[in-house]
Amino acid sequence: MTTTRRPASELPADPAHLRLSYSHQHPAEPYDFEDTLEAWHVSIRAYHFEEDECEGGCTEACQDRIDNGSSIGHLQLWRLRDYTGDNRWEAADAESGDLESIAATVFDARTNEYSQDFEEFIECPVGDLLILDRVFLDKEWRGFGLGPVFAAEAIRRLAGGCCAVAAQPGLGELPDGAHKVPRTYREQATKKIAALWRSIGFRDFTDDVQLLDPALREPSDQLRNARQHLASLSHAYQGQTLRRRA
Repeated sequence: MTTTRRPASELPADPAHLRLSYSHQHPAEPYDFEDTLEAWHVSIRAYHFEEDECEGGCTEACQDRIDNGSSIGHLQLWRLRDYTGDNRWEAADAESGDLESIAATVFDARTNEYSQDFEEFIECPVGDLLILDRVFLDKEWRGFGLGPVFAAEAIRRLAGGCCAVAAQPGLGELPDGAHKVPRTYREQATKKIAALWRSIGFRDFTDDVQLLDPALREPSDQLRNARQHLASLSHAYQGQTLRRRA
C-alpha cells in the first residue's frame, strides 16, 4: 500500500483529472543514433472541467485550462532499440552519462548484447530496453505518492516490445538554495526513490540499477495498486471539497 507524506486535503486539484500526454519526434531520415535511441517525453497536465467551481468565479485562464490544460510535471523515458546495426552502449553514451551508466550495467561491451547477468535476471531477455530516466512533479503535487503512479502508467504504454525497463534511482534536483548536499542526504534520497520504484515492480539488479520485467505478473499487480491509490486520493479530495462547500 502506498503511503503519503501529505493529506489529500492539500492536493491542488482532483488527481483523477490529470492527463498524460506522450510526445516523440524524429527526423524523416534518421542520422547518428536516431534509429536506435528514442526519446519519449510525457507531459503531466491538469485540466479544468466545466463542472468545476472556482472561488470567485471562472476566468479566461479557466477556459485555457479546459482546452489545453497546464503542465504540473513530466517524465522522460528512452527506448534503446535492438537490431538496428548500431552499438546500443555507444548510442546511450552519446546522449548522457546517466544512460551510459545503465548501458554499461546491462550490456556486454564485447558483443553489444545483453550481459549474462542480465539474461539470468530477466525472464525473456530478447527485445528493446526502456529506460525510466526522470520523473518530475511541481512541488505542490509532491508528497502524495503520485510519481510511481505516473511512472507505472507510462511504462504500461511504452514497454511493448521491451524485454525490460531500467532505472537508476538518484537525486534529480537539489533542495532550494543549495549548491551541494551532504553525501548522506543524497544516499537517503536515493534509497527513498529506489523504494518508490520497487513499489511498481522494479527489482534491484545492481547496487545502483533496477530492472522491471514486463513478463512477470508483479508489475501488472502493482499497476492495479497504483490505480487504486490514485482513486483513493481522488475520493478523499472530493470528500474534502464537499465538506468545505457545506
